[in-house]
Order: sequence, then structure tokens, then C-alpha cells
Amino acid sequence: MKKKSIKVITVLLAMVMLFVSSSSVSAMSLQNTIAHRALKQQIIADKRQYCNFGMTTIKYVYADIDGDHVAELITEPGYGYLTQAIYDYQNGNVRRVATVGQGNFTKYYPKHKVIYIKNSGHMGVLCDYYYKYVKGTYKMAARAQKDYGNRSYDEKPVKVTYTVNDKKVTKAEYSAYVKKLIKGEKGKSFSKLKWKRY
Repeated sequence: MKKKSIKVITVLLAMVMLFVSSSSVSAMSLQNTIAHRALKQQIIADKRQYCNFGMTTIKYVYADIDGDHVAELITEPGYGYLTQAIYDYQNGNVRRVATVGQGNFTKYYPKHKVIYIKNSGHMGVLCDYYYKYVKGTYKMAARAQKDYGNRSYDEKPVKVTYTVNDKKVTKAEYSAYVKKLIKGEKGKSFSKLKWKRY
């Protein structure tokens, strides 16, 4: 009798777990559908605003950048001041949560809500940035600013300045902070996403 009760309880628990997990998957699918409808309007708006002077389409992709199981929209207007932008659907509204100019988003770490940008800049200065998702937007957490002076970007920079949370730090402190920020997570490449054109 005792074994039969344990089997019945086990079967009931399995059924409950199956129902709960399928409900959460359905809810996430519905959230993605709602978010995509709203984000589609953002693609149209970005195309209207940025596609001129011979450019007729805008690159875009959907990807879950922040690990919440709802895809964000990344568009690529391609201008110096706005090369790429990330939009998130939050509380019924589309919100721009991250941008990069004079460069591209390089990697994202969804588990730890971090974005990495490598070699953004121009005029002899390139920066590597780590942005952390804080209160619904990405904020700069760490930066390595590489000053090349009059040198080629293929050469070593003349000077590198490291900052963490807007405070100047040593290279060792910067490296330790970045290691702590991503906690061993292997980043995913933005360039390997399946980009489309609209």
C-alpha cells in the first residue's frame, strides 16, 4: 500500500510539473508574439528615420540578449553616431536599451545580462566596453580606452586607460572586474545571429 501511494504521488507531481512547465512555455511564446508585434513597429520607424541617401533597407535581428526568454530587437542603421541599437519590450512599451556608434555590438552574456563592444571609436581612439543591464537599460560598467595617437590601429596603442564604474583603475583591477562581471560565461556573438533586411 505504501509503495502504491508513493507511485501515485510521484505520478501526480510529474503531471503538475509538466503542466507548470508547458504553461510557462506558452506564456513566454505569447510574450514573444506580443513583443514582436510592437518591435516590428520599431523596425518600420528606424527604416523611415535612417534609410535615405541611397540606403533602402535596414538590417535587424531578434535575439534574447538579456536572458529573460523574450527576444529583443537589434537594428543596424549604420551611421557613425548610431551604428546599432537594441530595443526591449517592457511593460507594454518599446524602449531603446543600448546603442553603439562607430562600432558594433560584439558579444552578449544573457545569463549575466552583459554586452561587450570591442574597438568602438575613431580619430585615433578605440574603446572596449562592458555594459551591464540595470533597471531596464544597459549601463557602462567597464571601459578600456586605447589611444593610438598617430599610429595605425594595427600597432600597439600609445596609452590605455581603464575605468570601472567611471573610476580610473589599473589593468589588473579592470581584468578582475570583467572576470567577476561575466563569471566564466561564454559570450554569444552578435555577428553570428541570423540578420535579416527590411
